[in-house]
Amino acid sequence: MSEESRYSRQILLPQIGEQGQKRLAESTAAVIGCGGLGAPVLTSLALAGVGKLRLIDHDRIGLSNLNRQFLYEESELDKEKCERAADFLRRRNSGIVLETVCERLTEENAGRLLSGVDVIVDCVDRVETRRHAGRAARRLSVPLVEGGVHGFYGFVLSVLPGKSACLECVTAQEAEERGPVPAVGAVAGVIGSLQAVECMKILLGLPHVLYGRMLQYDGLYGEFTEVPVHVRPDCICQS
Repeated sequence: MSEESRYSRQILLPQIGEQGQKRLAESTAAVIGCGGLGAPVLTSLALAGVGKLRLIDHDRIGLSNLNRQFLYEESELDKEKCERAADFLRRRNSGIVLETVCERLTEENAGRLLSGVDVIVDCVDRVETRRHAGRAARRLSVPLVEGGVHGFYGFVLSVLPGKSACLECVTAQEAEERGPVPAVGAVAGVIGSLQAVECMKILLGLPHVLYGRMLQYDGLYGEFTEVPVHVRPDCICQS
């Protein structure tokens, strides 16, 4: 099987080409969360030939996941998400390296779990985990791609530590969700796909990454809105 043939359609792009494809193959991305957002992110990055993917998720597959988390099947209920997700991805691209970390990301382990990567993609719905990921990205000086979904609404924001606003600059007072977050599977697919594009742009060194710009999607109205996000001087990302 020719790897060049596998990626021939994206190699045609002047923004990628053979050198860009080589750059992707030599890159490592950490994806936190193998759920509704993680599914399209991981699948898109694996099929694009990102050389190493680190899957971080402590959770097990539940029936309520299956309306949007297409990495899993009914026969896999109660199995570890990161291991089953890796199996799914291996069957689609055997030429990449998949590293599974079946742990919850915490303040204590975030530095260890996220070290040695070129970009972090945050695909979780817990505010606390988002904060741990954002602060670890700042300490490690690693670009971060944030994404979130709530019903028919979703957003994407990329963060360049020390140079652009982080999610806490916008949501400093955001409280933890009580109970499950409502989610439409198709909206998670839209936002996760946009996160994957942002991740690839960062790995390829392309311009126009969503640094300092939050792209919001309203599925009910079929609208995308771009909102400037400014650094808050008293935010922890500036300390």
